[in-house]
Amino acid sequence: MSKHKHEQGASSAAMNQAQEQTKEQTQNQSGPALVPEVEVQPGAEGPQGNQAGAVNTPEAQLAAARAEIDLLKAQVSELNDKYLRTLAEQVNFRKRVVKEKEEFQQYAISTLLADLIPVLDDFDRSLETVVQHKTDAEKVAEGIQLIQKKLYDTLSSKYGLTKYESKNSVFDPHMHEAMFSDEGNVAMPTVTQEFMPGYKLHERIIRTAKVKVTMPSSGNASAPSTQGTSVSESANGESPQQG
Repeated sequence: MSKHKHEQGASSAAMNQAQEQTKEQTQNQSGPALVPEVEVQPGAEGPQGNQAGAVNTPEAQLAAARAEIDLLKAQVSELNDKYLRTLAEQVNFRKRVVKEKEEFQQYAISTLLADLIPVLDDFDRSLETVVQHKTDAEKVAEGIQLIQKKLYDTLSSKYGLTKYESKNSVFDPHMHEAMFSDEGNVAMPTVTQEFMPGYKLHERIIRTAKVKVTMPSSGNASAPSTQGTSVSESANGESPQQG
């Protein structure tokens, strides 16, 4: 009987001790948690170090290369667009210049023609006068002279057209075209007859005078031999005809 009570008391004491240990563990767990200390190495970088390591990976390098390729493609496309626009502008400019040149050539003489139209009107009136006065040649001649003077004055004063005299002047192949030639008592080739007058536009000859040239006689040694060649050349390379 006493032995059984002793065993029950020992069991009760063991249970109490176990309960106390459980209580202590519960209190220790509810208290502040212990954080282990970590030694930080100098120069170590947390996120940046991880990022640098990520860039060095093959996947990151491939992505960076693709991004650079896309950027270069965009730049090439932009430069190509600029080149095409510049080329189109140049083509349009050339077309515009050609068109303006054609229009200028078509209408450059419009002012001249506007000034010549009144002369045509004068010719019309003169023809009517001829019909009305068939036997009055003097009036017809006066009308023609007035028209000629009006036309020449218009071309001379407004456009710089002038007529130059050639008769009795020294032959100049730049100003005269020899239609005929003969020999005479002259020291140098001389224009002795004018068939058609020559005209200048300001200082430029636009039509040479059609003339007859008298050459020094073969016995006249004072005449330069080169002058005869100039007369021949002015007659389209043919020998001058004798009058």
